[in-house]
Amino acid sequence: MNGIEHYRRAEELMEQATATRTNKSGFEVCYVTNEEQERLTRLANVHALLALSAAQADATEFKRELYRANGEELPAAQSAKERAEAKTARNAALAAAFID
Repeated sequence: MNGIEHYRRAEELMEQATATRTNKSGFEVCYVTNEEQERLTRLANVHALLALSAAQADATEFKRELYRANGEELPAAQSAKERAEAKTARNAALAAAFID
């Protein structure tokens, strides 16, 4: 299954878990047992998580292909400390340029 299929399956399972019908009084009532609702909801949650994982994987692969198509290498991931240091240096340079 791909991400879209997982998403659709999650929706289907939630529809099953919340299925209703009209009772004799005219009220919509859920006819699925609590245990079945719980089971269906858990399955839907798993499929939703798999859909999100697939979307993330697709986005990462898209990014890689985009860099390849432009003849570039995907930049190496920076540590949080390196990003913070780079940001501080940029801000210091901008402040110095503003003051001058």
